[in-house]
Amino acid sequence: MDTARQLRDALDAARTDSARRADALHALLAPGARFRALGRTVEERAAVKRELEGMARIAESTGMRWTGPVLQTGRIVITAYSPSDRPERGYVLTVQVREGSIAEVAQQRTAPRAAPAGPLRIPSDLRTLINTALAERHPMLMGHVGPDGQPHLSFRGSVQVHEDDSLCLWIRNAEGGFVSAIATQPRVALMYRNEDSKATYQFKGRARVVNDDDTRLRIYQAAPQVERDHDFAMAGVAVVIELDSIEGYAGLGPNGQTGRVRLLRHPAGAFRPPFSETSPS
Repeated sequence: MDTARQLRDALDAARTDSARRADALHALLAPGARFRALGRTVEERAAVKRELEGMARIAESTGMRWTGPVLQTGRIVITAYSPSDRPERGYVLTVQVREGSIAEVAQQRTAPRAAPAGPLRIPSDLRTLINTALAERHPMLMGHVGPDGQPHLSFRGSVQVHEDDSLCLWIRNAEGGFVSAIATQPRVALMYRNEDSKATYQFKGRARVVNDDDTRLRIYQAAPQVERDHDFAMAGVAVVIELDSIEGYAGLGPNGQTGRVRLLRHPAGAFRPPFSETSPS
């Protein structure tokens, strides 16, 4: 633990200034030391030292606070926490010590904080992802609570953007469990995931059946052709989901999530009924 404590001190600008850091790290690292992070591995003392120096500079410039070392499930862990008013993620270092020298440092980032909240309006790039989800082989997953009180999950290929703050879908089975469930349990959640780009978004809102002919036709015609081909007679029902929140990110980069969004209809903690009395039916 003493060697890991010295590593913490060498990385912490409050304990070791940048002029002395390189020598301190050189003395601690084994000649064949290894540095691991998501998607990459660096070997040999000089290269590992450069990685640690770069990390220390970022930690210093963003005001991170170093803690540890602590023993967690047999592993020595040092953590750098970012200030609460900063968006940067901190560092979690797992340290392996052999014969008094540091043999390996594995780096991961601390969990991301919630993105700053913005008004709920579906961005144009996200609109495209939603509307092409089925065609791009990324159908959206939807969850609702059934009449039995149990959660139910299903892939929904007809989900489309309805308005700037709502989604819609065509339900082919008008007598199915989903339609009966949302009559009393309207809250639903949806998930979009593209495993290639890593784009991930979660939607929460309240679902309702709409019965006016113009809206039914609009929602039916917006559904992908493959979905409409299963219901030529339009025997199903049109559903609108009034969104309360959208959270997610556009992809993953070297430093974690990119293009993060958190869009809210209402301030946190504000009461909202399932639907307003003036909601169209």
